[in-house]
Amino acid sequence: KKGREMKILAAILFTLLLGSVGMTAQDSDKILDQLSEKAKGYTSIYAEYENQLLDEKAGLDITQTGSITVEGEKYNLYLADYVIINNSEDFWSYDSESNTCMIDLAEDMADESFSPGEMFTIWEQDFKNEYKGSATAGGADCHHINLYPNNPVDKPYHTIQLYIDKSKMEVMKIVVKGREGNDMIYVVKKFTPNIAINVGDFAFDLEAHPGVEMIDNR
Repeated sequence: KKGREMKILAAILFTLLLGSVGMTAQDSDKILDQLSEKAKGYTSIYAEYENQLLDEKAGLDITQTGSITVEGEKYNLYLADYVIINNSEDFWSYDSESNTCMIDLAEDMADESFSPGEMFTIWEQDFKNEYKGSATAGGADCHHINLYPNNPVDKPYHTIQLYIDKSKMEVMKIVVKGREGNDMIYVVKKFTPNIAINVGDFAFDLEAHPGVEMIDNR
């Protein structure tokens, strides 16, 4: 379950994009189109974020920090003791607590995770959207847009809430409303497009993880 949540997280974080936004309910399509167009101009993305898991039934309220780096179809995601790396051919899932890393073919994981290319325009084909008006997030005056999956039965969530800062014109907060009553909240702390990418950014480093148990599912 944890691995699936991290893969969902990788998908959602690709929506941390900049763009000009409108002011009325009729402009929600325009807002998302502009975010997509802006994203296509990025060669790479680096973002730092705060992740909060809320589950009232289970009495959970967990906050963690993490980061994500994206270049084309490649990405790496770090969150507490969990790491996901995808170089478009291989897909690594590492849990530092157990010092175990699973490696799969990226194409075999396509049904469980989203690629960056899909997330740049995912709302155009996989979601309906609704402009909900103004809201406050992180002390900022924001536009609030809801995304609803076209096939909700196939998703572990029923709604994604986007909060776009009106003055900065940035997506600064995302709330994923789980089907089982659990919410995942992501707050952007830092967003940097067009960063320099290092050779080893999208490969699991065996030397940095002595004694790691590798489970090869390819």
